[in-house]
Amino acid sequence: MVTPAQPEDPPAAPPLISPVRVIRTRHDAGFGSDWHHNPTAQLIYPSRGTMTLHTRTGLWVVPPMRACWLPAFEDHKVTASTGFDMHSVYCEGVLLRRLPDRCGIVTVTALLRELILALEHGEAAGRTRHMALLFADEVRLEPAPQLFLSPLVSRRLQAIEAALARDPADGRTIAQWASALGTTSRSLARAFEREAKMGFTAYRRQARLHAAIRKLADGEGVTSIAIDLGFGSASNFIKLFRESTGMTPKRYFDARGR
Repeated sequence: MVTPAQPEDPPAAPPLISPVRVIRTRHDAGFGSDWHHNPTAQLIYPSRGTMTLHTRTGLWVVPPMRACWLPAFEDHKVTASTGFDMHSVYCEGVLLRRLPDRCGIVTVTALLRELILALEHGEAAGRTRHMALLFADEVRLEPAPQLFLSPLVSRRLQAIEAALARDPADGRTIAQWASALGTTSRSLARAFEREAKMGFTAYRRQARLHAAIRKLADGEGVTSIAIDLGFGSASNFIKLFRESTGMTPKRYFDARGR
């Protein structure tokens, strides 16, 4: 059964009887939770739609073939521009010895997806324990963060971040931004390296790729995405996408069981 959830009141982790418990919630377009944490570890899996997961260390765009692992008491919030379903897999006890101790992104294999769905509906206690162990074996963090953006804290960089969120195709150069914000290109460049851990051009490309993944998950075509988001051409978009993820947009979704 799908349980509705309100943005201002994210579902609390239920008390666990077995090593895992799965709660599915459905959220409307424009959903945004407050910052919160759970006393249990949690795998957040958007089984329908695409969400953006914010942590204190940065944010990821999470489409239906990925999930995010959060240790207990990890502060986070979830936002989404379109409607989505979210499976929250709460874990505790000795099972945690087999699970990651840090936040990260998990590839949702066909087996992991089926385990999540089976655990949602519940089984006999012995069978649930066996599935929980198999679930833990399938939860493996991606070795290198893909399409990850660190949070920006300075006022000037947050202005650029907001502008790119509104219009990822914004083509202003760092010199043009410096002029608009009353600073120098060199100062902005240093700020990006310090806060984003990458240069301005790389940050803008990542922001565009974040937007592209949302559009790809919604079924938009590569050519229209490339034009709308400022990549210039479909071939250039595919090239940059492959450089960032190791695969083409089509393979990125197919490989994760779309």
